[in-house]
Amino acid sequence: MLLLACCLAGLQEPPTAPEILVTASARAQDELEAPWSAEVLPAQDLQGIPRSLMDALRGLPSVMLQKTAHGQSSPFLRGFTGFRTMLLVDGIRLNHAAMREGPNQYWSTVDAFTVERLELVRGPSSVLYGSDAIGGTVNAVGRSADLGAPGGGSQFGGRIFTRLASAENSATTRTEASVAQDGRWGVRGGLTVSDFGDLEAGSGELPETGYDEANADLRLDTLLAPNLVLTVAAQTVRQIDVPRTHTTIFAVPFAGTSAGSDLQRDLDQTHDLVYGRVAWEERGGLADQGSFTLSWQRHAETQDRLRSGDRRDLQGFELEDLGASARFTSEETASGHWSWGVESHLQTADSFRHDFTAGAFTGSSVQGPIGDDSSATDLAAYAQDEIVYEAFTLVPGVRLSWFSLESNRVANPDPGGPSVIGVDDDWFAATGSLRATAPLGADAAVYAGVSQGFRAPNLSDLTAFDSTSVVETPSPDLDPENFLQFEVGTKGETGALAWQASIYHTLVDDMIVRSPTGTSIGGVPEVRKSNAGDGWIQGVELSGAWTIVPQWTAFLHGTWMDGEIDDVRLPAGEIVREPASRLAPLQAYGGLRWQSHDARRWIEGWFWAVNDQDQLSLRDTTDTQRIPPGGTPGYTVFGVSAGMELRENVRLIAAVENLGDVDYRVHGSGINQPGRNLILAVDFTF
Repeated sequence: MLLLACCLAGLQEPPTAPEILVTASARAQDELEAPWSAEVLPAQDLQGIPRSLMDALRGLPSVMLQKTAHGQSSPFLRGFTGFRTMLLVDGIRLNHAAMREGPNQYWSTVDAFTVERLELVRGPSSVLYGSDAIGGTVNAVGRSADLGAPGGGSQFGGRIFTRLASAENSATTRTEASVAQDGRWGVRGGLTVSDFGDLEAGSGELPETGYDEANADLRLDTLLAPNLVLTVAAQTVRQIDVPRTHTTIFAVPFAGTSAGSDLQRDLDQTHDLVYGRVAWEERGGLADQGSFTLSWQRHAETQDRLRSGDRRDLQGFELEDLGASARFTSEETASGHWSWGVESHLQTADSFRHDFTAGAFTGSSVQGPIGDDSSATDLAAYAQDEIVYEAFTLVPGVRLSWFSLESNRVANPDPGGPSVIGVDDDWFAATGSLRATAPLGADAAVYAGVSQGFRAPNLSDLTAFDSTSVVETPSPDLDPENFLQFEVGTKGETGALAWQASIYHTLVDDMIVRSPTGTSIGGVPEVRKSNAGDGWIQGVELSGAWTIVPQWTAFLHGTWMDGEIDDVRLPAGEIVREPASRLAPLQAYGGLRWQSHDARRWIEGWFWAVNDQDQLSLRDTTDTQRIPPGGTPGYTVFGVSAGMELRENVRLIAAVENLGDVDYRVHGSGINQPGRNLILAVDFTF
């Protein structure tokens, strides 16, 4: 029942059990056996100390958790973020055709309380999950409903969780209820409400940074037959009035950054997901394990922006995504262990912009932030094999993808032509991956891989008419991007020592870059888009844990990264090679943890040391509201956290982050991190 446990998010593994990874190869396997650089974060690491789901990734190798605003987190994975990374919600793509280049808020629209564990696979996962999964893939594996004990009749349960944080000025409450019946079916529903007040950084209060969030979810799991499970789930996330503070007059300068001119800039964000899935295992043949999934998603956002001169604009879009997938894994045969399947998504989007002066409506634009009356379709089929020859394993794979995009109402960037144009294009790609692993003794291995990535332009690339950190206008003639990553690594667990290390080099071809024109519109730099971005990004990742004695463990993560991408120096049009935008600086994250023999009590001290980042692209140097002149200063912060199980159903967590009350900012962010932050959380289940 291991696959079904993973599909349903199963029970938490005991502390001594190996970490089970599904995302890398589409089947459950020991994380140490997978020829990928990967991490598995269980539920207890996601709920309690981290403020949001993405905050749990802090400090991991090759991860930089950029924050444009308090409610807008966007992890950089191996130098890429936004639509060049992939977020899966229980195996379903969250990425959509309106997702913007660079940091964006969409990864913040997943409630941590619906997640059993996070699986992070670094580097391209283009064969299994999409050719645009370039920097890495994160799968938020969902929590299943408890089916109860066979013959146990009706069983009822619930949960109340509360988290309070001082420097965040925040309070989060989770309430849920569940019912299970005879080991045959179970239902769980929950509501998460958060009040995030204005942040208190090391320098003092950051005004106009707080917002509210309300999330709800409902899930049914039912055993249709032995090894055959039906899941129906729905979840919604509502972020209310999330301020983009760095563009407003309320921004507090940091190390020379500039404040914006907006009087207000707030964003309402909605993410709805409904899906049904049938999953099975131990059926034999090419479909020994598998699933059919049908999903519907809705992404909606509205930005309320008050400018100087009593000018106000409301703009936004609504995008619906109907998805279907069929995924299969064969039983192991002489030809290998096959993973194969098909996937499709049909997306439709409408956008708007309305302008006001002194409270009076002055008109509507042709489009909002993306082209109006738009649609995007993608179809894909993939196959991947795991071939074992003695102890050596080879994993080849290929994905065939077709993309189509149409937008009927796009503002014409050419003032000499009609005011409205249409965009209609399609692309086909075949992307492949070849990975291999070989043992280094009984409990260690070395692995290597080469993987392709391909990203077709989306609605944001081709039709964006928006002002975020830059001003963009539609660019309907852009071409797809291509990537090729080489990687070699090792991982193992021998006695008291566990480790993972990798070196990678990514070749970048025809990447779409946004080159500053040298002019500003409303104080925001204007950019021109082109496929000039050839170059490379490379890095080294290290992580290790040493069990000093059975109850004491020391751990350390480290990241080094470098890269150069071609850009266009305007207005001359000269191609120049510059540092890749928002490269993660050299950093180390480590600490010491004590855990009782029964795992009911623990305490951990940690540090996070990050170097200066003064390698800036042309675009970085114009982003003066987020990146200080000359680059972002480094920092070292310390923290301590502890937890205990008071009773079998009561868990208490306490932590103090940033003990030195350091005033610091993650590179590329629009807001500083919290100062000295006391966190208290109580988890009560019944």
